[in-house]
Order: sequence, then C-alpha cells, then structure tokens
Amino acid sequence: MERELGKDAIECKKIMDLVDEASLKKSVSGFGSCYEKLVKEFIVNIPEDCDNSFSKEFRKKFVRGCSVDFSPEVMNKFLGRNVGIYMELEVTDDQICQEINAQQVRKLPVKGKLLASKPSVKYAMLHRIGAANWVSTNHTSTIAIGLGKFIFVVGTKTSFDFGTYIFEQTMKHAHSFAVKMRIAFPSLICEIILSQNTNILVSSDIACKRESPISLHYKLYQGTHVPDIVITSRNETDKSTTKGGILAEMKEISKALEETIKISTIRKSSMDKLLVALSVKNGEMDKDEAVADKNDGAEGNTEGNGTYNKDEGMADENGDAASNTEEEVAGSTDDKEGNDDKEDSEVEAED
Repeated sequence: MERELGKDAIECKKIMDLVDEASLKKSVSGFGSCYEKLVKEFIVNIPEDCDNSFSKEFRKKFVRGCSVDFSPEVMNKFLGRNVGIYMELEVTDDQICQEINAQQVRKLPVKGKLLASKPSVKYAMLHRIGAANWVSTNHTSTIAIGLGKFIFVVGTKTSFDFGTYIFEQTMKHAHSFAVKMRIAFPSLICEIILSQNTNILVSSDIACKRESPISLHYKLYQGTHVPDIVITSRNETDKSTTKGGILAEMKEISKALEETIKISTIRKSSMDKLLVALSVKNGEMDKDEAVADKNDGAEGNTEGNGTYNKDEGMADENGDAASNTEEEVAGSTDDKEGNDDKEDSEVEAED
C-alpha cells in the first residue's frame, strides 16, 4: 500500500518539483480510499491476452460484472500526462549507477544492486519514496536496478511513459502464478475502477489503513550521502515540542538507524566472507610451501647423510676384517713357535 508524503517531504521543494515534472503527484499524495479486496478481484480477472492487440480481449477487463477501461493511455490521462509517443529509455546500467551515486561508483556491482548508503541526497530521498510507492520492495538497504532506473528517470527529468510502465507492472500478474506478488500502484488502480464504476463497492469492502506518512527529515541524510540538495528544513530550528511530534521524530530516527545497521551488517558479512576466502587461500599457499620445504630438507639429508654413512660403514667393515686377519696371522705364528719349542724339548730329552 502506498504511503502519503509527510509535511516535511512536501516542503522539500526540489523533490516535489521533480515529482510534479514526472506527473507522479497522485502516486505520492492526495490518496483516496483504497479497497484491497476490489483491487485483488480486478487483478485476478485480467486475461492473459489482454495486452495482445490481435485478441478480442485486448485491454478489456471485468470485475464484479463491470467493464473497466484500463490501458497506458487511460493511466497517463489519469496522472495528468500528455497522451503521446514517448521515446524508449536508452541508458546503460553503469550510467544509472554513476548518476545515482554522484560519480562515487563508476560501475554497477556484479549483483546488480547498489547500497542505499551511497546515493546522493536527492536520490536517497527518491529511493525512499520509490521503494514505498513506485517499485514496491522490502529491501530498503539496497537499490535494485529496476528501482534505480525509475528514480533515475525522475531525478534527471527524462521523458518516460509512466502510463505504460504502470500498465506493464499490472499485466505481470496475468502472466505469473506467483501468489504473493506485490501489486504495484494499488491506490491508482482502485481510483480508476471507482471513477468508471461508482456503484461497484459492496458491503464487505473495507478501506485499507495506510502506514504513517513518509518523512524526509534532514537527519536521515546526514553522513555518507553527497549533499547535492541543500536541505533547509524548518525542523533544524523549530523542533516540535509536542508529544506526538517528538514520538514521530524518534520513530524516523529509529528507522534510519535500523537501515544503517542493515547496511553495515551486509557490508560486514561481505567483508567477513572475503577475509575467510583470502585466509583459506593464504593458508593453502603456506601449507604447500611448508610441504615443499620439508621435502627439500628430506632430500638433502638423504643425499648427504646416506652417502657418508655408507662409506663409513664400509670403512668400518674393512677395518674389522683387517684386524681379524692380523690376529689370525699372529695366532698362527705363535702356534708354530710353540710347536718348534716342543720338538726341541723332546730331542734334548732323548739325548
């Protein structure tokens, strides 16, 4: 469900000038009652060939037995835009990235999303409005390329066919089986249905309750955002002293801090993953180097110590063999001398 712009947002002249230039004021303020049940019944009854010019059901939609004229031309007329031919948007993703980030980021990240903390003040404000009202998303900490293109068009005042865009976003439901796909511009769709069929409501229809208005408080954009818009909010000097005003300001600051924490958490997670990957890679390299050093040392010891021990062993064996031979020769000589002395003794005895 779209959210109204708060008072401080409406007082931000430069942002409202951009919204007026794009004829999107009806998508951010002055909403009438929106009946969710009626809008869902309308979405469910969109035929698949509704956008096929050769079909009998071309741009014909029915809800509760009533015909609804719903086309890009009808939507442009409802928004107060000129019904004419619009040129197709010709811009690269990198150009969108550079414009939104005030030239701080030169190329779109691989994942196709920008951090919400990087845009300039102007695009940070447009992102806050767009995420709630134009390209519905729950991911407020990043900017997908689809939402990026939309706020790029608004921020640069580029000629664009918003009626066709809204029509195509609505037609996505006819070609999808998704159950929880968010409906884009539900309040505008409801107002178009009611403007053509005033008696279409039934007793079970209940108007939806909207969330609190969107605030563009100056404190939300202090810090990392490039100040391409000078914020002269009277809240800087004339702070509300009422209990309601203080609570509203505290809620907005709390939301801003929550978004900052989300962004910081995402960045920390990415950094931790990178550190782990680099540490693992570095550890493998150190391990390989250690194994290589160990192998080199083992080979050196084998070559030096092995040869030395072998030669030494052979020398010891030869020495022992020589010693044994000398002892055997000495022993034989002693035995021979002993025998000779014995024979001489025997001869003397006979004489």
